[in-house]
Amino acid sequence: MFTRCAVFAMMASLIGCAGAPSQMPPGPDYRRYVVDRPGGSGPGAFEWRPDVCAQSDLHADYRVLNETNLVAFLHDQQIDARVERQPVEAHKPDLVFVFVTSPGTSQSVPLRVAILPSADEAGRALYDALLQRGAGGWGLHRSNLAVLGPSGADEDNLAFAAKTRLACWGTFTFVDSGDAFVVPGGYAEP
Repeated sequence: MFTRCAVFAMMASLIGCAGAPSQMPPGPDYRRYVVDRPGGSGPGAFEWRPDVCAQSDLHADYRVLNETNLVAFLHDQQIDARVERQPVEAHKPDLVFVFVTSPGTSQSVPLRVAILPSADEAGRALYDALLQRGAGGWGLHRSNLAVLGPSGADEDNLAFAAKTRLACWGTFTFVDSGDAFVVPGGYAEP
């Protein structure tokens, strides 16, 4: 079994160079999906609109998950998703990617899925990877899965998470001003 540090190192190795072109498709106005939180200001001062996850079960998931759970969720949303595994080294788990075709485009968005032993380790690995990535970084976690998305403009990242309903499947987290912020109103774990 790999430690959180080993998984984080694998996730961080995929980050690439700062200033690389965005892999996120341009999204519609993100304000269609978020509202300002009362009394909020600065980064993370908004939450998902109530209609984004209105029909979703947002109760915490305590099952042990793998990438097939994420793919099944996306297929239920009528969203094309395919899994690719890339071998790293002998005696290490393959890198797992889920390529999601964004609704309304033909562009696939690669999501790096880390399967960890616990929900705490998944949340921590995602947080560490996002801080390493910096501005434009985003991802989500659900139970023992940490999902790292490609860097993009915050507006595009939010629109993608809302359009694919990933905001309703996992705790959506993004980086702004050197810290990671969870967007309330979607799926969340205690």
